[in-house]
Amino acid sequence: MDFEKCTAVTNDQIVVLRENRSKFVFNNRDRIPVSKVQVDGCLINNDNEKCDWILSIESLKRALFIELKGSDIDKAISQLKSTLRLTKSQFKGYDRECYVVTTRIPKHGPSVRRKSMAFFKETKSTLSVKNLQAKVNC
Repeated sequence: MDFEKCTAVTNDQIVVLRENRSKFVFNNRDRIPVSKVQVDGCLINNDNEKCDWILSIESLKRALFIELKGSDIDKAISQLKSTLRLTKSQFKGYDRECYVVTTRIPKHGPSVRRKSMAFFKETKSTLSVKNLQAKVNC
C-alpha cells in the first residue's frame, strides 16, 4: 500500500468528500494538517473490500474511515471492517471513527444502533450512520 501516492495533505477549514448524493464534511476550524487518503481505487487496488476515504489527523492521532454509500449498510460495514484490518499497522494508537453516509437509509431504529454496538465490540472503533450528509468537527 502506497500511502504517500494516495494522500493529499490539506489544512483547509472545510474538507468535503462526496460521491453521488452522499457528502461528508469535516470542519477543520484550527486549520491543522489533515491527510486525505483515497482508499478505493488507489491505496487498496485489489479485490479486497475497502471504504472510500480515510481522513487522518496525525497530530491528534485520529483517523476517520468514510464510506459513501447508496443504501446497503451491511455492505458498508463490511467494507469499513476490511479497511480497518488492512490498515491496522498504519493507524496503531489512533482513535478510529467510522462513518457511513447513505443516500437512502431505513429509519434509525434499534437495528442500526445494534449494528453500531456490535461494530464497536468487534473493532474498537465507533460507527456512525448518516443520511445524505455527515458533519464532523475537528
